[in-house]
Amino acid sequence: MAQRNTLLTIAFGLSIVLATSDSAFASSRPCPADAKLATLLAASDTVLIGKMDVPEKRLREEALKPLPEYLDIPIDVESIVKGASPTSEPVRFYPKDAPYQPSNSTMLDFAGKPAILFLTRANSDPVRFYFAGYTPDALKLADDRTVSAIHAEVARQEKILASWRTNDKLPHFAEVGALIARLGQVSDDRQQRVFDQLEALGETAVPAIIAQMDDRRPLRTQAISLKNHALDAFEGKRHYGPNQVVDGLAAVLNQITGLSFGSIANGGTKDQRDAAIRGWRVFAADLDCKKRFSIAPTGSSRLSLLGS
Repeated sequence: MAQRNTLLTIAFGLSIVLATSDSAFASSRPCPADAKLATLLAASDTVLIGKMDVPEKRLREEALKPLPEYLDIPIDVESIVKGASPTSEPVRFYPKDAPYQPSNSTMLDFAGKPAILFLTRANSDPVRFYFAGYTPDALKLADDRTVSAIHAEVARQEKILASWRTNDKLPHFAEVGALIARLGQVSDDRQQRVFDQLEALGETAVPAIIAQMDDRRPLRTQAISLKNHALDAFEGKRHYGPNQVVDGLAAVLNQITGLSFGSIANGGTKDQRDAAIRGWRVFAADLDCKKRFSIAPTGSSRLSLLGS
């Protein structure tokens, strides 16, 4: 999976409150009972309950290699909580312990047990599913309490999306709209400057960008580069190949917030773009809860949802 430097990271630092996404609906929107679960669910294309058939011997063998191969983990699906069933497609798993995915030991411990899998669908042929959200929380035991909490959060997010309206009173709304209007009209360096200007507007412009990101016009230049703020970065720029305006805006939002609600920064299908927009809208709506956001003290532009 690409973009490992976009991990959802809870960090302590300068706390700010972002502008709300649509204050007209603030009073009717319940806040998430679990902010981390809400973010993970919004970032997942599919959430299912099933049993993993983990090839224990091969996992242990691959884990010892400097560069292990991906494993295809078959799933006996019992029920679908969100999205469409992956039917016969296995889940792809990289057997190297890392903070952005379930550990090897967790995979082995959960093998054959009812588990909840939060999955994202990659833009590939054949279709491939991976654990979503860049977090080890993408795999949980399917106990009654957790399953109930997830169903409740799915219902909450569905209500948010059903009531979604664009709020043209948001900070930077007109400025963001004018910049987005130029995309699809300019190319090369001029297009890059538009994306740079959108990023430079910063955190307070995030709701306005989300409100106007559903723009499927093709970009004239299918390439953008954004500064890599990570201290351990091996290159100064993060390069993307977006096909449509919405793809480039998703890259900018990831750059500002450090979050990802679907990997469309390098293009995607209609369904993947629809899912990414839904995830960002849920994120924006939850800003109405006046949760605190924290800029990670690493020099990066990551924001992390924290409880009040």
